[in-house]
Amino acid sequence: MKCPYCGSVCANDALYCPSCKQPLPTAQSAEEAPRRAPKERRTPLQRALTALLAVAFAAAVVIGGFKLVSWIRNYQLTRLYTRGAYAPTLSAVQMDDLRSGHAMIFYGKDGDQIYIPELERSLSISGGVARMEVADSDWFDLNVADVEYADITLSPMLITEKGQKTELPPFNFQIDVPESPLSVTTPAQQRTTVVTGVYPLVLNVVPGSTVFVNGEDVTASVDRSGLLSTYVGVKPIGDNIVTLIVRTPKHRECRRELTIFRQHYDINLELDTTVSDVSSARTMAVTGTAEPGATISVDTDYIPESLSVDATTGRFSFISRFSTFGENIVRFRASMPGKEDAVVSFAVNYKPSLAEMSGRAWAMDYEQLRVMFENWRYQSFACKGQIIDSFTDDDGTPCLVMDVGDTDRQLLILENQSSDANPTLGRRYLAYAYVDGQMMYQSQYYPKLVALYLDVN
Repeated sequence: MKCPYCGSVCANDALYCPSCKQPLPTAQSAEEAPRRAPKERRTPLQRALTALLAVAFAAAVVIGGFKLVSWIRNYQLTRLYTRGAYAPTLSAVQMDDLRSGHAMIFYGKDGDQIYIPELERSLSISGGVARMEVADSDWFDLNVADVEYADITLSPMLITEKGQKTELPPFNFQIDVPESPLSVTTPAQQRTTVVTGVYPLVLNVVPGSTVFVNGEDVTASVDRSGLLSTYVGVKPIGDNIVTLIVRTPKHRECRRELTIFRQHYDINLELDTTVSDVSSARTMAVTGTAEPGATISVDTDYIPESLSVDATTGRFSFISRFSTFGENIVRFRASMPGKEDAVVSFAVNYKPSLAEMSGRAWAMDYEQLRVMFENWRYQSFACKGQIIDSFTDDDGTPCLVMDVGDTDRQLLILENQSSDANPTLGRRYLAYAYVDGQMMYQSQYYPKLVALYLDVN
């Protein structure tokens, strides 16, 4: 071993150099010496840079964590609003003004809002639902002649109660160009049979529409609510075709044909338009004009002494009598030598007044009614009980189920022809109704009556 101070050769186990007397390093201290190098001091700039790096690293961790949480939330919302429980739905509806439309329904948490920038509308979520109706025509311009449909894309935004905004997945759907709305009240069916030379035509359109009847522009006769009430001529030639055309802005043209049938007769026979098909009395005057020289005979029930015919003008009249509630047939004929009889037959709905109905009504005898319903047909009853159910029969007629039993269950089926179209289920009512047979309800037959009057009992 050499002395690190003077370079003299020394023994390996010597503690001091024999020449310079300096202490010699041992084997352990020699191994550790390189590891004990003097500590290097950092400058203020280096310490500042280190601190900045530490702060930047911490901020990156915080921002990254926030972005991760935000990404997870957005991903979850995207799933909910595309194929999850919050996916919006679209359903067809009819607006109050007859226009067709669609209801857009969004789902979410109560208190949140859905903002739709394309419509500049905000929807509040209540009961987990936010609903908005838009008329189909609102998606189109005035000129739709060469347009078939519109592709709609909405960009809804979710705004929470705390004001946090999240863009939801786009809502895409397609809307066809709507047809101009037209609702025909009279006649009630597309084909009808009449016995008069003119027939009332009642229909509704959207205000501002242009309306043609058999090629004639009748727009001036449409009132502010869109109601048109007019008459059309009906010739005795069989089928009379009435063509209706409606043109509403932002809609395609609506064209509809009605068929009004009037029998051709060898003898001219005309019923006055004042003759109604509804009567609140048991008798009704029937008037008209026949070919001069024709004789008039009545086939159905009438007052014989009321029949009169003017041989010169052909004017005739008689008083018809109604034996049953509801529909009654009135039929009469005109006869002339050498010609086939002209026969007129029409139905009159006899709906008596409340005073008459209640005066003729029997007290309820349920057990006998179940047995005698055929023999008691058209007999009126006072029906008191609770409305337990309602439904619509195969013909679209509203029906009610009434329990008239005091202790045991005694059910009646009431065809509701009263002014109360929506009686409250669970309430007790008094109905004046006439017997009309029986009807099945829940796999069992019960007496069926036609209720003309219905009131809370």
